[in-house]
Amino acid sequence: MGKAKGKHRLDKYYYQAKELGYRSRAAFKIVQLDAKFRFLSSARSLLDLCAAPGSWMQVAVKHMPVGSFVLGVDLFPIKPMRGAVSIEADITTSKCRSEIRKRLSESGRNMFDVVLHDGSPNVGGAWAQEATSQAALVVDAVKLAVDFLAPKGTFVTK
Repeated sequence: MGKAKGKHRLDKYYYQAKELGYRSRAAFKIVQLDAKFRFLSSARSLLDLCAAPGSWMQVAVKHMPVGSFVLGVDLFPIKPMRGAVSIEADITTSKCRSEIRKRLSESGRNMFDVVLHDGSPNVGGAWAQEATSQAALVVDAVKLAVDFLAPKGTFVTK
């Protein structure tokens, strides 16, 4: 059997994530970014786009002040977690934009301090198609950040 690649990598981060209760090894990327740029400790609201399985949301809940609003959005259901809410929606649609606006309003806020995006299309190994789809997802995430990110807020995409 060949070495696992991409999402199926079973490296030290995979095992460390399991040990610490994170839903995926991706949690460590946001932990590293926050350690360097310190944007979570002062944030009161965060939007996580393409959030499943929710490991970036877990890190946000852990590092943001108690009572902060954390909203995750994904095409696939995100297992519920304490301190965060999620919606199942396509970030490219106006319906999703409306649902984000509704949830934001219900939280008593009108903008997000942080918008995160770690989306990846699932096109099954067709590299050129995947790269194009990835770029389009980033553009959609930027459009949502333009609409929902507070002045001097933080936008992270990878």
